[in-house]
Amino acid sequence: MPASGVLLGALRSPAEPPTVADVYRTHADFVWRVVQRLGVPAAEAEDVVHEVFMVVQRRLPEFDGRGAITSWLYAIGRGVAANYRRGHARAARRIDQVDPPAPPRSPEEDAAQREAQGLIESFLAQLDRETREIFELADIEGMTCPEVARALDLDLNRVLARLKTARRRFNAFVAERGATRTP
Repeated sequence: MPASGVLLGALRSPAEPPTVADVYRTHADFVWRVVQRLGVPAAEAEDVVHEVFMVVQRRLPEFDGRGAITSWLYAIGRGVAANYRRGHARAARRIDQVDPPAPPRSPEEDAAQREAQGLIESFLAQLDRETREIFELADIEGMTCPEVARALDLDLNRVLARLKTARRRFNAFVAERGATRTP
């Protein structure tokens, strides 16, 4: 009889199935070695081993004892390790698809950004609520005029007229401050 069977037999009588605690105490080191051999880095092995024993807890009543418990644990460990590897491969692909962060702005750029935001807020404060919403949705958020009309439940011609007025006022506002609007 394998050593694991002897140890489990010493812990429980043949009529009593092993508990998760018994299996963990007896085979955690084995599962640890298995998941590492199956490609799980040592730094992640503890989490993967715990995941294996969560599966064991769920499926222990299915274990009939006809085969070696280590064979059963190996099969579970192989599945959990494969899931781990697939998950990390997906995460690595997602990270590879992310653009690198923009370089930090200089203090001068930060000051210019704050000034521009303040000027735009000052301009927007001069508009009535409806015109402001139309201008923000169209020129700041990039919605089309039909989309703005639907979002605000307004007539399309009203949206077009208000947006034209807001843009003309914005251009005058910018010109008064000696700046030019970029296309």
